[in-house]
This record gives sequence, structure tokens and C-alpha cells, in this order.
Amino acid sequence: MTGQLLESLGFPEASRLGKRVFKKLFVENGSLTASDKKSLQDDVEGVTWQYTLKPGTVPIKSYEDAEREYLEVAVLEVAMRTRKSCARLAEVVHRAIPYPLLLVFSLENECCLSVAPKRFSQAEQGVIIAEEFLTTGWIDLASPTEIDQAFLDSLALGGLPHTHFLAFYSAWVDRFTAYDCARLSGVFQVGSKAVDPAERRERLAACHALELQIAEFRAALKKEAQFNRQVELNTKIKNTEKQLRELAATL
Repeated sequence: MTGQLLESLGFPEASRLGKRVFKKLFVENGSLTASDKKSLQDDVEGVTWQYTLKPGTVPIKSYEDAEREYLEVAVLEVAMRTRKSCARLAEVVHRAIPYPLLLVFSLENECCLSVAPKRFSQAEQGVIIAEEFLTTGWIDLASPTEIDQAFLDSLALGGLPHTHFLAFYSAWVDRFTAYDCARLSGVFQVGSKAVDPAERRERLAACHALELQIAEFRAALKKEAQFNRQVELNTKIKNTEKQLRELAATL
């Protein structure tokens, strides 16, 4: 079903590559831990460079300035043996390949998608680094939710800006942000006239911080034996959940 998803994105046949990427590329071009190497070996069936989007294959111009170089965009499929380590493996792949990437992790009828905006390193000349990593959870392609389907549909080539590759890829980043927001708000909305993209990302980060607090409170509650302390932790959980709901409503 991942093949159907990739076809639905509407990339031209001229951009299709279908070339195998050997795992040693990631070992040689990334600072992998022993755990990363084990996960790459055990959890990944194979990696295929499915599409190369560049001026010769799509009607989009390259982009280059003092901070970024978006000459082309690559679409890679990572066939998985398990659902483990998807987010961490996404970081490994993004760091190993200097191009902006759309990663599609696949396992049976499910997929997990990832993007990472990139820029030149300020510390090392000519080195390209990822600014952040945006990775979805696993999406069931056989029975996607309404939000899942809206998100997947929004990634199609035809609905994205064709000005240049930075605008094109930034639109993908905005849709990944919208998808993360939808998990909290229940509504998939790419843009909002009331909130600019930078502010939206700040609010989303604040939501994630509140979610982490709630998880920490719940973990502490499980270990707490004193009744008074249990009541205190329950109150903190409810208050923080209320803050999260109110903030999520502004996304």
C-alpha cells in the first residue's frame, strides 16, 4: 500500500529512481551509536531512493542563499521489519544525506513519514545540518482516520507551491506541523490567519512540554504510596490537562 501512497503524491515518471541505498552509507556518513547500528541492521529490511525531484524532473526551481541550499528533494522509502526505532532511524537517515528528504517508512499496510528542514552549519563551512525532525506516528493506510487522510492528501505535488524547492519543502514542513497540531486539536488545518507559522510552532512546542509534564506526573503517581501526595499529583495532572486543552484549542 505504500506504493499506492507514493503514486498518489503525483510525482512525474521522470523523477522515479527506484535505486537501492546500502546501509553502509548511513554507517559511514553518520555518527551512529552501537544501538543505532543494531537498529539499522535488525529493524530495517532495506532502503530505496524512490524519487529525485529536481529542475530536470519537476517544474520547480532550485534555491540557494547564504543559509540554505535546496537544489533537489529526495523521496526515500525505508522498508521496516518492526515498528521500533522509527523516529530515531529517521534522524540517522536525515543526517546521512545532505538533501532535503521525505522519508516513508513502510511495514505491511502502515507507514510513518518524516521531514527535516536543513541549513548550512555555522560551525563547519559547507556542512549541512538538520534544523529539526518532524516524524509522524504509524498511519494505517488500510483504514486511515479522517485526519490521516487529510494529511496524506495535502502532501501531493499538485497542491504545493512550485516557486522553488525551499517553498515546496517548507509547505511539507507546515503540513507535518498541522498534522501534529491535529493530534491535539482534532482538526487538520494547514494554515491559520490568526496565528503565523512561527507562533504556531511555539504553541505546539509548549503543548509537547505540557504533555511531558503530564507523563511525569502520572509516572510519579504510580510510584507514590502516600494518599496526600497522590491527591496532589492528581490535581496537578488535571490542571495541566486543562492547560493543554486550552492551548491546543489555539493551534
